Amino acid sequence: MSKSFITSIFNKYRNLILYVFFGVAAVLIDYGVFFVLEFFDIIPNPEISSIIGNVCGFIFTFTTNTFINFKKSNKIVRRFLSYALVCILGAGVSTLLIYLLKSYINLYILKIGVMGVVCILQFILNKFITYRD
Repeated sequence: MSKSFITSIFNKYRNLILYVFFGVAAVLIDYGVFFVLEFFDIIPNPEISSIIGNVCGFIFTFTTNTFINFKKSNKIVRRFLSYALVCILGAGVSTLLIYLLKSYINLYILKIGVMGVVCILQFILNKFITYRD
């Protein structure tokens, strides 16, 4: 493939590619924080560990998607509140699913599956609410 072809594809799908990239990085941050807190028994409650991981991922994705990906410097308070509400909803769904399913599924595998469901939900809500102009 030529460099110009790759560049044109990237330019066409820049926001989606960066959203996915930052999302994957946030998932790694979220899961990494969760894993460390649980594995080393720092927080003996998996629901609280999950919330802390979610918050770390939230801070990272809001900052990177707002200023780097979508390059939005206007309506920051509205965008932050919208993004926060979407993330709180995601954290609530994540925490509820972990609470309900932790007795039936390996906790670390469960967290990965829950994060996938929550990522899809948050992408849709952020795309159509938070980053619309």
